[in-house]
Amino acid sequence: MRAQIAERLAYAERTRINYEFERQSYRVRVIKILCGVLLGVCFWYSVPYYLPLKIDPNPKKAAANEAAAYEGNFSRQVAMPIIALAAAFLIWRLPKRGRFGSRLMPIAIMYLGWAILSAGWSGDPSITRKRLIVFCINCFFAMAVARVLSGDEMALFGFAQTGIVALISVYVEVLQEKKFAPFDPDYRFNGVMTANYQAMNLVMCMICGMTLLQKRPHWLRWIAPVMGVGLILLYLTRSRLGSILGLLLLAILAVRYGRQHLKPQARTLALVVGLTVVVPAVIFAIGRNGGEGAAQSAFMMGRKDTENTSNLSNRAPLWAELMESVRVHPLVGYGYEAFWTPARVERISADQGWMVPHAHDTYLDQTLSLGVVGMLLYIGLLGGGAVMAWRRFLRKPSEQSLLPPILLTWVALTGIAESVPVDPYLPTLLAYTCLVKMCLVEGSEDETDSHFGDEIVHGLPSPTARPSELLNPARVVGLGMPASPPRRRMTVL
Repeated sequence: MRAQIAERLAYAERTRINYEFERQSYRVRVIKILCGVLLGVCFWYSVPYYLPLKIDPNPKKAAANEAAAYEGNFSRQVAMPIIALAAAFLIWRLPKRGRFGSRLMPIAIMYLGWAILSAGWSGDPSITRKRLIVFCINCFFAMAVARVLSGDEMALFGFAQTGIVALISVYVEVLQEKKFAPFDPDYRFNGVMTANYQAMNLVMCMICGMTLLQKRPHWLRWIAPVMGVGLILLYLTRSRLGSILGLLLLAILAVRYGRQHLKPQARTLALVVGLTVVVPAVIFAIGRNGGEGAAQSAFMMGRKDTENTSNLSNRAPLWAELMESVRVHPLVGYGYEAFWTPARVERISADQGWMVPHAHDTYLDQTLSLGVVGMLLYIGLLGGGAVMAWRRFLRKPSEQSLLPPILLTWVALTGIAESVPVDPYLPTLLAYTCLVKMCLVEGSEDETDSHFGDEIVHGLPSPTARPSELLNPARVVGLGMPASPPRRRMTVL
């Protein structure tokens, strides 16, 4: 009789503990979802996007409008502090993952310190101070996301936010502006941002979608249509570098997905279906061009401005002009983002004959801002982070370790022809968040995960956990996380 009573009491205690753990896990999930929605809205107003995008045909006026949007935009001034508060709330109330201390961390600290010190020699201290505040908020956001969210949660957040922006862009192009013309060679899909940045947004959306499929293959029926539409829109942006890089990285993810989740027969069928699409497209392109210039037409993605190909779409003359400015302050630069003052933006845009809000090269922009010293620190940080991410993935291949090397490689290569600074633009900021992940000690994130097998959708540990290993309510702090090991990760997925 006593044994039966003790067993019933133990069962009741386990039930109560499991209920308490589930209730706390639900609260954590709700907080993550609400903060994700809030951050998405704030990032919309902090970039800022344009609804709809309208560029003045006069490059000088267009450049002035672009500079003014980043100088005194009221929505930006409101959104950035909210982002900082939301990041602080996440760090304060949610369990942290991993611990800092990798070999990349000293380089990150030196780069951050050099950027802050540049306020002392800035050519325009007021602009540098404003941009440094935004820069520090973005760094804090990246740190909060890296410490709180897992790789899957980052992918889900990025997929949802960039996908919504793409949908809004489609609405603007098709219904609001009624200028959607996919068969016009001069048409480029913009929506709420320039075509090149729209391509980056779509690439991030599809990379995050493929990352989710690595662990959630049963989501294929939902994500596959989004991927198909995304590829079409990516082509319509006619952003050559963005499209090529996006397709290469997506191919890596797709091959891994096929090997992990598709049977040999299914992989063969997918290859046949792909060939039935690619081969007719190649034949059509060759026939349309009479067999001549088919490769060039494919590279141009239907664009007719072939006269600009030799000068890299007008980038070569711009870089030549900017190098003259680099020679004035080669070592320390003009101060963090102090080079692109409204007056200088207007002057360079007038000289080049098109709107030039940045150098269209991240490494050149870093040299203008922080000199050769800052540029080398940036290369060491980004390149070192990418190499470290690939090494970690090769040592321990998993869905969690695949996203950082893909995104860091994407940022490093995209930076050759586009400016991707640490800015509130969400796709690139999520990529820079992976640098913070690389500042964590390898394997320290795994120590904060559940040790009881695979987690179920609600983020609870597997029900096979021993009663002694469940969360002890006597040690519940904050949102119910244990004050001492074992620590468990709460996930949205």
